[in-house]
Amino acid sequence: MMGLILLYTGDGKGKTTAALGLALRAVGHGYRVVIAHLMKTLIYRGEYVGEYLAIKKFLSGYVDVYSLDPDQHLTPRDVLRMALDRAREVKPFLLVLDEVNNAVSNGYLTTNEVINSIKSLPPEVNVVLTGRGAPREFIDIADLVTVMEPRKHYFDRGIVGVRGLEW
Repeated sequence: MMGLILLYTGDGKGKTTAALGLALRAVGHGYRVVIAHLMKTLIYRGEYVGEYLAIKKFLSGYVDVYSLDPDQHLTPRDVLRMALDRAREVKPFLLVLDEVNNAVSNGYLTTNEVINSIKSLPPEVNVVLTGRGAPREFIDIADLVTVMEPRKHYFDRGIVGVRGLEW
């Protein structure tokens, strides 16, 4: 039996935030977490993003984070591979594949390679998939599907990139 698969998708804000909330909850119970940011770097506007700073400061030893790194020329496939290798090694309670839906829709990964990767994990690993436009195959295998739907957003008023809210 596989661990649970939780999917956060849709055009609304909050998919990564929901996944990070689960990571925080898991660490609160003493569990390990591996996070793979498949379409993001850890630096925005010249500084580390807030979630990474918090992980380094408060969750060191419980959470491993992998992300794109322009200096190392990493691709989403590289980040996925590193996170999967680590997950197979430490058997975390939770593996977050952040923006995996976007990586698939942009052609960096295939649905089959992601699904096969999930199936190759130890059974105690629960997986979170995030990103807009989840493929039907991810929806079908997920145990939980939450669709974030925007109703109102401050972006529409020209307020963008708020430190501590977006990064």
